[in-house]
Amino acid sequence: MQKLSILLFIAFLTGAFWACQSNDYTSMRARELNSGVRHDQLFMGFYLGQSRDSFYRQCLEMNKKGIITNGPENSSVLFTFPDQYKFPMDMNFYPEFNNDRISKMNILFSYQSWAPWNKKCFSDKVLPDAMDVLQKWFGSGFVDGKSEKIKSFKALVNGNREIIVYLQNEKNVRVEINDLTAPLPTPQAPQN
Repeated sequence: MQKLSILLFIAFLTGAFWACQSNDYTSMRARELNSGVRHDQLFMGFYLGQSRDSFYRQCLEMNKKGIITNGPENSSVLFTFPDQYKFPMDMNFYPEFNNDRISKMNILFSYQSWAPWNKKCFSDKVLPDAMDVLQKWFGSGFVDGKSEKIKSFKALVNGNREIIVYLQNEKNVRVEINDLTAPLPTPQAPQN
């Protein structure tokens, strides 16, 4: 009976710990969203609310200068951090547009030398380097969180800008930067 009581007490403490972790994120999100402050800056001159045309023009200019190139299957933009980290690290990114304006930026960080047998290059090893990049761009203050969709993530909310970071799979660290004030997408009528 005493062992059962101890186990229940440990389970309660663990649950309380996770609730506090989630509450840090939840309270940060509510506080920042209610602040009315706007933070639209992303990275490399991209920003939330940027028009689709402006995004593509900027990518074209950066591509001409050799700063970025096409990502896998031309479905993203690729930037490489060649020498700053343990291994050359790629950042593939591409925005989601709402009414032809950036409302969300999706990013994948991975080491170029990733392979299923190369455990030194798995996403859990990439995470500290990805966090270093994000903290240089957006500052410190990331808190732990969890949701029904993502069991464990790191988050930072500044005004309208929410940054969620998590391990997508063995290869990629996924980052989602959302404009919490962006209007919901307009439903499209089915095409016949």
